[in-house]
Amino acid sequence: MPKWFLIPDKQPRSGAANMARDEYLFHLCHEKKMGFLRLYSWEKPTFSFGVSQRIARAVNVDYFAHNDNRCSYVRRITGGKTVLHDDEITYAVISSEDIFYKSNDLYKSYMLISRVLVDAFQAVGLDAYLSRGSSSSSHLALSKSSNPCFSFPTPNELEINGKKIAGSAQKRDSRALLQHGSIPISMNYELYAAGTRSTAETIKKGMTTLNEVSGSGSGKIKDALCRSLIDSLQSFVGTRLEEFEFEEKEIQKIARLEEKYNSKDWNFKL
Repeated sequence: MPKWFLIPDKQPRSGAANMARDEYLFHLCHEKKMGFLRLYSWEKPTFSFGVSQRIARAVNVDYFAHNDNRCSYVRRITGGKTVLHDDEITYAVISSEDIFYKSNDLYKSYMLISRVLVDAFQAVGLDAYLSRGSSSSSHLALSKSSNPCFSFPTPNELEINGKKIAGSAQKRDSRALLQHGSIPISMNYELYAAGTRSTAETIKKGMTTLNEVSGSGSGKIKDALCRSLIDSLQSFVGTRLEEFEFEEKEIQKIARLEEKYNSKDWNFKL
C-alpha cells in the first residue's frame, strides 16, 4: 500500500514559500505512488490567483504597489480564482495514489476530496454540504469574470447555510494531482475587496467563515477541524498518515522553486 504523509507546518510562510513546498511535493509524487496532506498558514495576508488568470484582472496591482508591507500576492500552479489567505486553515492534498487515478478523472478526484472535507466538517458538528452552484448560464458568466473565488458558488465545493465555506483548486496530470484549499476562520472583507477590485458586500453574499457558523472560539474550532481533516483522510485512504519533514537537500530544491514564485516572470506571465 502506498504511504501517506502528514505535514502540519506550524511556521507561517510567505506565498512563494508555501507554493514552492506544494509544487515540490507534486513533483515528488511523480517519482513513486504516495500521498501527502499539508496543513499550513501565511506570514501575512496573501492573495493567490489561478495559473491561467491575467494578473491585471485577478488582483489590483496598483493597490499592492502602495500596500506591499501589509499584504502580498502569488500565482498558483492550480486553476481557479483569486483567494485571500489570511486567518484560515489552508490544506493541500498531493498524491499519485491509484485511488485518484483508476477510473477517476479530474472531476471525480475533486469529488473524492470534497467528500473527505464534508465528512470532516460534519464530524465537528458543522452542517457542510456540496454546493449545486448557480444556474448554468450564471455560472458560465461568473467563471469568465474576474470575481474573486469566494464571491460566487461553484458546483461541488463546500457550503454552509447557502454560502461557500471552502474554496479549492486542482492541478492534475497523468501521474499526480495537487489540490489546494482555503477554509477561512475569519475574513477581512474590506481587504479582500480592495485587493480584487470587488466590494465587501459582493463577497459577503457568497461566503461565510468558521467563526460565523461555529459557536466555538477560533482556536478551538481550528484545532478540531484540522484533527478531523486528518482523521477523515486517513479513513478514506485506509492508512495512517506518517509525519514528514523535509531533508536539507529538499529544502534547497524548494528554495529554488521559491525564486520562481517571487519572480515577475511567473506572477506577470499573463
